[in-house]
Amino acid sequence: MPFDSLSEILRLVQSKYPKLSKRIVEAGALSLWEKAVGPAIAKHTRALRVQEGVLWIEVDHPIWKSELHYRKKQILDRLNSAQKDENSSNPPISDLFLVDRQ
Repeated sequence: MPFDSLSEILRLVQSKYPKLSKRIVEAGALSLWEKAVGPAIAKHTRALRVQEGVLWIEVDHPIWKSELHYRKKQILDRLNSAQKDENSSNPPISDLFLVDRQ
């Protein structure tokens, strides 16, 4: 059975393996981080990983950490609207975990 595109293959794999599908959607949030927060915040932060629906963010200063905390709902809404998982009613990213830069 030949496939016309990589996206068809991915859709087939995702429908067959829902947990993989969820992880692909979660991982997409890493690449969308800068777009979701804008260049000013992105300059002071870095998306590290997604673990059980929680996006871990490294922050370089307490003021930016406070700003992210204040904008958390807005950021989650942007990330989740860009990364809809058709197979789930739950948003792909449920929370942000903010960590200090080491």
